[in-house]
Amino acid sequence: MPNQYDIDPARDAEVAAYADALGSINKAATELKISRQAAQKAVKRHIAQLEKASAPEVPTADELPPGDVDIEEVIALQEKRFIARKANADAKRWRKFQVPIAGPYALMLVGDPHVDDNGCNWPLLKAHCKLAAETEGVYAINIGDTTNNWAGRLARLWAEQDTSASTARSMASWLLNKSGMPWFMWLHGNHDMWDGPVGASWFEAKKPHYVAMEDWQAKITLVSPNGHELRVWAAHNFKGNSIWNNMHGLERAAQMQDWAHLYVAGHHHDTGLRQGENPHRNFCYWLARARGYKAIDHYADLHGFGNHQHGASVLAVIDPDADKPNAVQCFLDPFEGVEFLNYKRRKM
Repeated sequence: MPNQYDIDPARDAEVAAYADALGSINKAATELKISRQAAQKAVKRHIAQLEKASAPEVPTADELPPGDVDIEEVIALQEKRFIARKANADAKRWRKFQVPIAGPYALMLVGDPHVDDNGCNWPLLKAHCKLAAETEGVYAINIGDTTNNWAGRLARLWAEQDTSASTARSMASWLLNKSGMPWFMWLHGNHDMWDGPVGASWFEAKKPHYVAMEDWQAKITLVSPNGHELRVWAAHNFKGNSIWNNMHGLERAAQMQDWAHLYVAGHHHDTGLRQGENPHRNFCYWLARARGYKAIDHYADLHGFGNHQHGASVLAVIDPDADKPNAVQCFLDPFEGVEFLNYKRRKM
């Protein structure tokens, strides 16, 4: 049946003649006011008829049906897929999360847990989980590297830790679902994205519906009931390094890239806080680097890296009613931060 992608086969010879005269199937289609696809099919059928007429008399068979759907249908589907994927990608940029309580609240910015590592400070991790679970208005972001998830040439390191892959999965599941930590955002760090037994796809399958998970980084907006919006750019790490300043990558983002009230990173197992102002774009910001819970680190000792003692997680207290420099206050000690949060909430 003729349609926009085909024509009556009786016109095949006409289309082929035009294509031969004009030297192009596309030009023939334009001249005859038919689609390029219809012209291509007509020329192909005409050539087949000519070949059939000149073919020797041998046993013949009917033409096979197409081995796949028409390419135009495939392209149309890809168009729909692109539109959906573009809408999804756009929605992830500064995705809005509604804060469920009025007044001051806090973000527990949880540094690299490495829960299955022999050097994981479990007493401190459990204490921070309990603190967050029992404090009104605390919500948690995992900066990534939940387990070691050794893979590839590093898979040999499973032999150097006490926990198996199965135990690592159980520990990770506890942290995600049973620790009491009020997660709403969970990043996959480099360890999580390796092709190991506790990778990103495993976490995606185990996550509660209210926990958003992203590879490496997330740009989010927290919206308070009074309409205040807090922009947080959380990344496992930011581009840019300096031997003199471990906050260089975060500062670079604040000065040269998207603006936010709070830039957060982990990855290097070091600590840092800095408050600043960008006078050219008129915003105040905090930089926070959480060291994580790998308190005993053979690799760091071997290569002479310092072992930071504080800031396993950073607590950021947000006051949606305060002015710019006071809207966010960060603490390397979450217990101290919770005291400040409780003070701010008592003033409501």
